[in-house]
Amino acid sequence: MEAWKKVLVSEDFSATSHGQYDCTHCHDGEGEEQEMEAAHEGMKVDPSDSCAECHAVEAHRFEESQHSQLTGYRKLIAARAGVDEMTPALEEMFEQNCNKCHATCGQCHISRPNSVKKGFVRGHKFLSRPSMVENCTACHGSRIGQEFRGQHEGIPADTHYSKGMQCVACHSADELHGHGEQGNTRYEVESAPQCEDCHSIDDDNLHHKLHGNQVACQVCHSVTYKNCYSCHVGHGLERPSELGFKIGLNPLRSDERPYEYVVVRHIPIAPDSYRDYEPGGLPNYSVLPTWKYATPHNIQRRTPQTANCTDSCHNNAEIFLTEADMVDLPPEEVEANRNVVVREIP
Repeated sequence: MEAWKKVLVSEDFSATSHGQYDCTHCHDGEGEEQEMEAAHEGMKVDPSDSCAECHAVEAHRFEESQHSQLTGYRKLIAARAGVDEMTPALEEMFEQNCNKCHATCGQCHISRPNSVKKGFVRGHKFLSRPSMVENCTACHGSRIGQEFRGQHEGIPADTHYSKGMQCVACHSADELHGHGEQGNTRYEVESAPQCEDCHSIDDDNLHHKLHGNQVACQVCHSVTYKNCYSCHVGHGLERPSELGFKIGLNPLRSDERPYEYVVVRHIPIAPDSYRDYEPGGLPNYSVLPTWKYATPHNIQRRTPQTANCTDSCHNNAEIFLTEADMVDLPPEEVEANRNVVVREIP
């Protein structure tokens, strides 16, 4: 985006409901000053606190959301470090790196996220529905965005995208603003979407009847997706990401997710990921799986797994996560994924 476009407040903005307020109403600063430096004294660049004045419920809920706090990441890092709260060194690492993806009200509704160098999306207009390209997949792009839009060669776009649907068709404002409590994963939000919200499984489809709640929808209806390995903060991936498809045992089994078999994705972590900040800082690395519960955004009605029953899925060890998949990974991962690996191919 050109530099001038990033900061241009369009004439149309003045005619909107937010345009009725002076700049200082939200941003503070010194509105009477004529010199730039003096006018910007005390200015809030990204004043999410101001939103609560009119949008109290949304602001309160968002304050504790995953988008705002990244709580799940903090808890996972602390667990692998063997502590209740992250150490000062890990906190420094988090603030300088991970927290770049921390979102604010404005980074969804006004400008592009900081992680993609900012810039107003529509001349400072407030968008009730964030732009899928400029906002949602600007952050969630390397996996979700590319899969959803079919940007991996030879792999089709998600059927929902092909039919013209965007993120907000499934992901409501209620879900994205959070429910006012900090959780461990994005799946814990009460209003998180379920395939069954639109697709009934109480039909005459024999496959649905036979598998029931033992198999997550994505096991049959997802295709190849990206897996990342060995990310080192400050250095990036030391092993290229790979496209693949693996079915594992459900590491997040609950009343809401009762499935025995789910799709799993390898996350970008390694025993020494944070070595530049705290060497040996993850002594409890194996306490959590590195192949995580996944919901790839590349859904198809028919997939390689659904070609037939006998060898496209059942009896096909290639698509199940097995101990053979641990061979090229750090030895700590064998223990980390012990409860996710499928030992007997169904």
